[in-house]
Amino acid sequence: MDLPFALSYGIAAIFVIMLVKETGVPVPIPSDLLMIAAGIQIAAAAYPLPALVGALALAVLIGGSIQFLLARSVGRAIVYRIASAVGIPAERLDRAVERLRSGGARAVFIGLNIPAARAAVIPAAGLARLRFVPFTVATLLGSLAFYGWHIALGYLVGPAAITLLERYTGPVLGLLLLLALAGLMAWAAMRRRAATGERDAARSWTEAACPACLAVTALRPRP
Repeated sequence: MDLPFALSYGIAAIFVIMLVKETGVPVPIPSDLLMIAAGIQIAAAAYPLPALVGALALAVLIGGSIQFLLARSVGRAIVYRIASAVGIPAERLDRAVERLRSGGARAVFIGLNIPAARAAVIPAAGLARLRFVPFTVATLLGSLAFYGWHIALGYLVGPAAITLLERYTGPVLGLLLLLALAGLMAWAAMRRRAATGERDAARSWTEAACPACLAVTALRPRP
């Protein structure tokens, strides 16, 4: 891949997508898979790792701060209404608020590294009225830790993935199709299991595309 092109568009595209996602907008592009793909691109020398980390850090700082400040300022009822619209039930948000009130910045860091809990952490931190600076530091460190191991995974499998794509394009595309079908089946299963209706569709699809989220959901006890 041409290095100037990747630097101009690859990093910029990742920054824009992650910035929008960090503000709380449910973009239908799983960040987990995006980071694994970025790791593969790092392995292919498409762009340098420091540039990727810098773009991610900036997106997390700006987007997370916007979401946090909005949750603190617009009012509890509005936050719960928006959370429900993007697939975060009120009970889940209530539990997150209580954990963050008692755990503070440490709970933010831990929560951002739990796949099934990430979406509720930042709005809950705003509702819990945590201090801005500790929240920001915990959000930055927690998000970079979570995204970092996905990037590392992509980097480790990068050479093998590139070789497979170059030598076995047809079989690889078939495998990707099977994975997509598996994700679709997992999404359908999670929707039936959660029984929360159409509003949970976006979150369920995101979790279906994330291997760690699938494991957490599979191990979650049935009600």
